[in-house]
Amino acid sequence: MRMHLQVLMLVLLAAACACAAEGVRNPFWPKGYVGEMTPISAEARPKPKPKPKPNPKAAAAKSDLKVEAKAAAAAKAAAEKAERERIAKAEAEARAAREAAEKAAAEKAAREAELRREITREDWKKAMKSLKIGNPAVITAQDGQTRSTISINGNIYVDGDLMSVTHENIRFTWRIQGLEGGKKLRLERQRARRIVK
Repeated sequence: MRMHLQVLMLVLLAAACACAAEGVRNPFWPKGYVGEMTPISAEARPKPKPKPKPNPKAAAAKSDLKVEAKAAAAAKAAAEKAERERIAKAEAEARAAREAAEKAAAEKAAREAELRREITREDWKKAMKSLKIGNPAVITAQDGQTRSTISINGNIYVDGDLMSVTHENIRFTWRIQGLEGGKKLRLERQRARRIVK
């Protein structure tokens, strides 16, 4: 056992001697790289000059100038934005007024064209289709006379009555005919005139 310890001591001593001969190696250098040796001089290195201390007054003045410049820039930007908004609003109002004037002129021209247009048979037919005709009745008076009646658009009419209806700004008037004697209702055209609004 003692022999083993002595051998182990000799191995460790040999390893230590080999390392001492090799010298201290930088662990970040690859093996075998020695590096460059630079001599160390005994001269004292100059002390670095201290940075000048900032002047609080100058810093405050500089900060105030920055704040004033930012405030001036913000005020200028706000004024420019307000001016752009005012111009955009004025343009929108002018455009809306122009469109309203154009629309009113177009409506007036359409009304005038409609007023100048002649009333045709088709207008009479359309007006006739808008009538709600129903409830024919025969009424006997106390003296024994009978009269035939009919309901048109909720109003009661007899032979000879005038009946009017407004359809598409035209006032159409008919005379009621053909109720007496169980004949078929006839509407005799009387007149048609445009209604100006």
